[in-house]
Amino acid sequence: MSDDGGAQRHHETTQGTGGAGAAPGAAGPAGAGGPAGPAGPAGPAGPAGPAEADGAGDAASSRRRRRTLIVVGGAVVVFALGVVLAVAVGRTAASHQPQAAAVEYLEAVQQGQVERAMSLDGTEVGDDDVLLTDEAYSAVTDGVTGYSVTGTTVDGDSAVVTAVVQQGGEGGAAYDQQFTLEKDGTDLLFFDRWALQPVELGTLTVQVGAPDAAVVTAAGVEVPHAGAEGDTVTLRAFPGSYPATLDGAGAYAADDVVGIATGASSTGTPATLVAALTESGQAAARAAVDSWLAACVASTDLKPAGCSFQILNEPTGYTLSDQKWTLQTTPVYEVGDWTSGGWQVDATTEGSAVFTSSVSDGAGGTGTFNSVGAVRVPIQGVIPDVTADGATFTSTLLQF
Repeated sequence: MSDDGGAQRHHETTQGTGGAGAAPGAAGPAGAGGPAGPAGPAGPAGPAGPAEADGAGDAASSRRRRRTLIVVGGAVVVFALGVVLAVAVGRTAASHQPQAAAVEYLEAVQQGQVERAMSLDGTEVGDDDVLLTDEAYSAVTDGVTGYSVTGTTVDGDSAVVTAVVQQGGEGGAAYDQQFTLEKDGTDLLFFDRWALQPVELGTLTVQVGAPDAAVVTAAGVEVPHAGAEGDTVTLRAFPGSYPATLDGAGAYAADDVVGIATGASSTGTPATLVAALTESGQAAARAAVDSWLAACVASTDLKPAGCSFQILNEPTGYTLSDQKWTLQTTPVYEVGDWTSGGWQVDATTEGSAVFTSSVSDGAGGTGTFNSVGAVRVPIQGVIPDVTADGATFTSTLLQF
């Protein structure tokens, strides 16, 4: 028993921090506690719990996703920059082709911006180019409605672009237009810059049958026509239909017409304005003819100046006195249409006149000198102008 108890006590002393009580039986004094034994070495760390493992995995996945997003995002940016650069280069290359300048010119004309078009090709405008303005072109109908570039030929530093230009819609005229270009340096080191040369413009022809004082307009712009050769005015013009008018201040007028200008390679339609006398203009013209006839009859000359009748055989060695022309039959005439130089006047029925006079021979001998029968009095001439002050008549049928 004692040995077992001792062994028990020894074991408990080694393991406990205080001594164990005596074996059952009489209670004895408490035994003194032995010193604490040294701590054993720490065991290996156990596996991480479930929560800790999940947290570490999420962090690693997040880092991998961030790395993937950065790589993908960088690739997208590089691709986008490449696309933008490719588009920019493509556009730059396209805008530096010879046909690009021709297209820009045609677009300006199609939009009615003819002054901008002329700034693109360097067309110089003179004082007679009254139709080469945006204001004038705004009054034009049936202008350029479409175009198609049909070919480009490059020969060294020169190029020729050909286009078919449509005027006035599908039912209008179509004509070929050529554009000449010259190289004018480069952009961004290797993109050729092409300069459009002045484009040959078409023309509007205005034929005027009227006095120089008539006010003629085309597309609302006054057209200078005084002294025009052949009564024809030719004006540089962009394609279109140009309304034309003539104002004769109430003495004469012309119906409004339309002239058509096309490209330089095609022939347009002239605007022909022929003035007709109004009622007041007719009255003024007839008054001028009657005044001319009266002045001729009032003359005392055998050959009245500017008149259509005369005495051919003038007596010699005699002095004439009391000379007189007497109209026997008044001619009948008509004031007709405008011809070159004026409104034509022609007699439908000739008149007649006689001439009478007294003569003396200086030696006291006297007598008469008269026409032998009636003298023809035709009328033929022109009325070159009619103004507020009246008209003038010029005979074109002179007997001498």
